[in-house]
Amino acid sequence: MSNILVCKNYTIKDHTKWYDDRTQEQSLVDNYKEMESVCINSAKKYIKDLDDVKVFRGEADNIRDVFKNNFYEIYELWKEGHNILYCDLDVVFTQPVEYFGQFEHFSMFNFTDPTSTVDDHFDIELDYYFNCGIRYYPQNMSQDVWDVGLEMMDNWNPDRWDTEQIIYNAMMWEQDISLEEMYRPDLAFQALMEPASHDVNVQFNNGLKIKDAKAVHVHGSRGSSSRLRTMSDLTNL
Repeated sequence: MSNILVCKNYTIKDHTKWYDDRTQEQSLVDNYKEMESVCINSAKKYIKDLDDVKVFRGEADNIRDVFKNNFYEIYELWKEGHNILYCDLDVVFTQPVEYFGQFEHFSMFNFTDPTSTVDDHFDIELDYYFNCGIRYYPQNMSQDVWDVGLEMMDNWNPDRWDTEQIIYNAMMWEQDISLEEMYRPDLAFQALMEPASHDVNVQFNNGLKIKDAKAVHVHGSRGSSSRLRTMSDLTNL
């Protein structure tokens, strides 16, 4: 059994199906390539008991198809018997941090914006809506949790940007857990605004200051060039 960090960096053709249309965004591909480097270097420096890093690559029509592909890629890797920490490329680790061996359940760690949501396609209401940019899959998590996701994947909503996030939240809250058990903003600080130390971010992250965050998700879909600069700045925090 290994402790593996998983990321994804696909080549895609259609950039209209992100949070916004990013067709005209300059240096998008190059910025994500550099984000990958910053993310992985920081992970190797700070994540305790990390054995290996796996970056899934390939080609897809659009980012939503990447989300679908990567769900199955991670599932197949998990079935080999590994503990898996997944993170988006727009995540930077800023100080020593533990994930592996710390959680018994499939886990995400912080709210997203909005903090609750309803999805008519899946007929689901989520009172607590967590960001899926950092996810932990313990090797001994229940297959029943995966089965929730697998069933929803068969009924994928192609019209919603964050369908994968809906699915991962459904999986997580299917478990016998409480909000207090899951909520760890220090492990997934959400930098919604720039700079990362912005008061809005502190308030959103339950009063946590950026200096106390161990992992920061900079929300690169809101502009890759500036968010890459934020990641670089945070490596010198």
